[in-house]
Amino acid sequence: MVDALYGKIKADLIALVHRDVQNGERAFDLLQIAKYYERIGDHAVNIAEWVIFSITGHHKDRPIL
Repeated sequence: MVDALYGKIKADLIALVHRDVQNGERAFDLLQIAKYYERIGDHAVNIAEWVIFSITGHHKDRPIL
């Protein structure tokens, strides 16, 4: 979900710069912010997966033995 939203924002910002090159610096700053939010989302998912592991002993990427 967050990855798809980041891709949409990136495409929108590229279109903005194509319309007016003067928007380049602002678009770059906004793209960095969007990337940071995307990374925060990734970290939140990782934390949630490890919390589930600590409670259940099962990690979604590891087979149950």
